[in-house]
Amino acid sequence: MAVLCLLAACWADRHLAFLRPYGATGFSLLAMIGCLAGMIVLTLCMGLGSWPRIQHLAIRYRSLHGYIGITTGSLLAMGFLAGTVTLFATPLQEWSQPRLPASETIPLTDIPSVLNHLSDMEHGHYRATDHQYRLTLTSPVSARLSLPAAPELPLGRPAAQILVTQPQAGTVQLYQLVPSPVPAVIGGLHRRMGLPLPESWAMPLVGLICFFYGLALLSGIILLLPGIWRTLMTVRLEGHARRFWLDLHSLLGLYSLPFQLVIALTVALFALAPLLPTGPGLRNSPPTTTGPASRGAAFPESGAGNSPPTTTGPASRGAAFPESGAGNSPPTTTGPASPLPPAVILTQMQAFAPDFRPLTLDYVPALHMRDNLATRQSLHAPLYDASGFHGLPPSGQPYLLLEGTDPRNPLIGRDRGSILLDPHTGTILDSQNLPGRQPLARRILTWCLALHFGSFGGEFVRWLYVILGLCGVGFFHTANQLWLNSHRRRIPGQPAPVETSATLWTARLSEGSLSGCLLGLCGLMVLSPLMSHLHPVTSLTDAVPHDPEQARQEASLTFYALVALSLASYCLFPRRVCRGMILALSAACLSTAVVIVTLHHMMTRTSALEELTMAFAIASLCLWYGAFHVIRSRR
Repeated sequence: MAVLCLLAACWADRHLAFLRPYGATGFSLLAMIGCLAGMIVLTLCMGLGSWPRIQHLAIRYRSLHGYIGITTGSLLAMGFLAGTVTLFATPLQEWSQPRLPASETIPLTDIPSVLNHLSDMEHGHYRATDHQYRLTLTSPVSARLSLPAAPELPLGRPAAQILVTQPQAGTVQLYQLVPSPVPAVIGGLHRRMGLPLPESWAMPLVGLICFFYGLALLSGIILLLPGIWRTLMTVRLEGHARRFWLDLHSLLGLYSLPFQLVIALTVALFALAPLLPTGPGLRNSPPTTTGPASRGAAFPESGAGNSPPTTTGPASRGAAFPESGAGNSPPTTTGPASPLPPAVILTQMQAFAPDFRPLTLDYVPALHMRDNLATRQSLHAPLYDASGFHGLPPSGQPYLLLEGTDPRNPLIGRDRGSILLDPHTGTILDSQNLPGRQPLARRILTWCLALHFGSFGGEFVRWLYVILGLCGVGFFHTANQLWLNSHRRRIPGQPAPVETSATLWTARLSEGSLSGCLLGLCGLMVLSPLMSHLHPVTSLTDAVPHDPEQARQEASLTFYALVALSLASYCLFPRRVCRGMILALSAACLSTAVVIVTLHHMMTRTSALEELTMAFAIASLCLWYGAFHVIRSRR
């Protein structure tokens, strides 16, 4: 039913004119909501029906619920565990890198002069109009200036960069910063649920798994909840082990049910919608106009001593004012040779969107990298497009990408609100990813992304999502234990059930994979500060070449090697010994990471990094306690 609804949405987007403003993504979401409603009605009929045939079908449905859980539970548990870490992707990136030089902050008014000094130092081989540079705002009047080695894709891997500092007025000092690939690797593990497959192969499988995951959630609610309602708030520690796992599984499932339904539906949407012929973000053509109010508008104060762009036809993308007409031909801009000063851009942005808080400004020249499906697959980047339905402008158009947050509106990811501008004139090229100024279809997709990433409600929601994510890991682990306890062989006269070969190896593989994922993530935490480097360079040509693909492969191989070590130990040794050993190794890795970062920084610089250090320290203490408890126990 879901596949038919998605195909119908694709056909309707092409042939029904009145649905085209909503796009394939918005209509696909509505179609999947209708499909979900049909599944709920079907499940209600099966669970509440009184006919013998429906009751017999309900018994089969309960069996289906169990088999879906045991086949997908381990992958979902690894996805939830890695996803909990990705909530701190941006702080983890800063947490991993060494302390930056004290002169990294440059006043915004000095940025043009610093770029001129850099060009003089490079003997004219460097021009700001020919290279990308980034301004990371540290305050409303100062920023950190860097030169990325290549344009970065949204939510992709970080590139090596050259930091430009100003120790004294009229002087420039360069540092090469190689960021850690670990946060991006963990993000990829979360999207692929730990599967060692390419992104384009893993995403359809992940989408199907999440469809079955949502079906198992609904079947558990409708069919199993009425029978355990009286004992729902009780966890019976004594007696049969199956009762304990059933009580814990039901309690965790009930408390995290809305969160898990949101995750199941949004992951299915992200994984399958981009694979449709008209899915968002996969077209290589330049963006089309959606009206003068959303594309082609200029800032209200875009004068500021700069003339608006001249066009050779009706105004469309790059129109000077919202009141100008919308057409189909792109403009030919004749703006000034040098970009607008960042202070002017920020002033205009404040007048245009008062609630938007810019974080970074990327000045990208005309010869930039295309953002398309092939590039994303080669870079292992997400298949959905965080910068808009149609990606970045064509390679002949320079642009300025402003990214930031908006406390009043949801964002894509945690810091993915953005707007594309012409750097010479301040003309808006694309505002469909600006929070609060999106078309309806994009707004629907943004809400889905916000619900998935928890990018609303500030730090409270972030930590709430951490708790719910860990509850999800426990939910899937208890589901596996419940299935194993119910399928062990019971022999008359013996108090405890006997392991069969199927339950024995299923238990070893399911627990071994989850423990290996925990050990692998903690091992990556140790590698993360060791894979980030900062060293001074005398010129841009002296920068050491950096291969981010090799660094990513090294981190991925480390993770999968630790998972393989965990699986091998669970196959060779008793599970209790392996459980204590893996917990102790994970605690040792996380404690080592905290010590390395503390020695690197001597003291973390911001409240976010201090919170992350404290969170990792508390997590390592919990792991140490769990390891000692398992070693002391006899079960």
